[in-house]
Amino acid sequence: MEFTGERIIPGSVDDDLLNEHLCRYRFAQLLVEDKVVLDVGSGVGYGSRILAEKAGAVLAVDVSEEAVRYAGERYAGENIELVVGDCHQLPLASDSVDVVVSFELIEHLQGQQAHLLEVDRVLKPDGLTVISTPNRVFYSQESNQVNPFHIHEFDFQEFLDFLKSVFSSVQIFFQNHVAGLIVGNPSLYREVTTCLQAEAGDPEATSNYFVAVCTRDREKQPALGNFCLLPGTGNLLRDRQQNIQRLEEEVAKLDRALTQLQREYEERTSWALQLNRQIKSRDRSLMRLRAEFEDRTRWAEALSRQFEDRSRWAEELSQQVEERDKAIVKLQSEFGDRSRWAQELSQQVEEKDKAIVKLQAEFEDRTQWALQLDAKLQAIRQSKLYKLARLLGLKVGA
Repeated sequence: MEFTGERIIPGSVDDDLLNEHLCRYRFAQLLVEDKVVLDVGSGVGYGSRILAEKAGAVLAVDVSEEAVRYAGERYAGENIELVVGDCHQLPLASDSVDVVVSFELIEHLQGQQAHLLEVDRVLKPDGLTVISTPNRVFYSQESNQVNPFHIHEFDFQEFLDFLKSVFSSVQIFFQNHVAGLIVGNPSLYREVTTCLQAEAGDPEATSNYFVAVCTRDREKQPALGNFCLLPGTGNLLRDRQQNIQRLEEEVAKLDRALTQLQREYEERTSWALQLNRQIKSRDRSLMRLRAEFEDRTRWAEALSRQFEDRSRWAEELSQQVEERDKAIVKLQSEFGDRSRWAQELSQQVEEKDKAIVKLQAEFEDRTQWALQLDAKLQAIRQSKLYKLARLLGLKVGA
């Protein structure tokens, strides 16, 4: 199962974060011996397993099918029942459980009041609720961090008022992750005696988490002392030394990276200076090209005007050509008519020429005949008979 930050998965988170959650469940374990317990928002089930070590029965409810399936694979137990369910509508009868455990759930919910009323519904009249939430003052305001899975977080007074809106008796404990010292031998399995020094400052503002024990009756409040979890993974000095060593290695790595970055910075600076010179050269070229561009633009505008003039002239020529074409077509038509007329005239001329030749021949013949007649007439006029007739006054031809 992938760790997203919404649910704690042992083995996928650091020990400090896991121990914070284990501490709350070990604290609640003091209150559940032989009881019927509801672990709502049980996640992957490691907390339900801790409760089941003392409880008579544990019902682990979570809205995530994946988380419940993961819990069944790794944290199942004879007295543990794993259920997929909504914390606003718990799959339980009213007045059916002795203890409700709700750790780090309320801040994830939209309907916080509805969930608290549902917890009250399933709780027996003499039962109790153990509920925890991060302190908003420490968790978000002072750290300037926002958990994307949280809907609404509480400060101390807001959390107290919220719980008292349902439960008449509320006792709030403060959970802090602090450095401690231990003298002992875990192999002896003896009781640990703790000495909790008085804490300076205001725990309502400085504590990491609030863990509240809620009942309907003040007399039902359990008499709990202070609780301290000594994690088996806790060895502060060794962890601190390991952290120092790890940080030194990271510093050395960062120094090497810084040296490399400085070399790259110098190379990039030299390259940037070269680029700057190139940019200046490009700027000069750009200015020259802009001047040439302006000249070419003016030249192009002049050509454009000439083109417009030539276009108009070409249009006028085109119109004239069209008109000439029409005139040519008309002339071609007229030429055809004239050609036919000329051909007819040519034929008529040929006929007239033939007639003239004929007439000329006839004229020549008539002329010859007339000359012959004239000669004959002259001969008659010269004759004595004609002259005698004229003397006698006879009527003769002229």
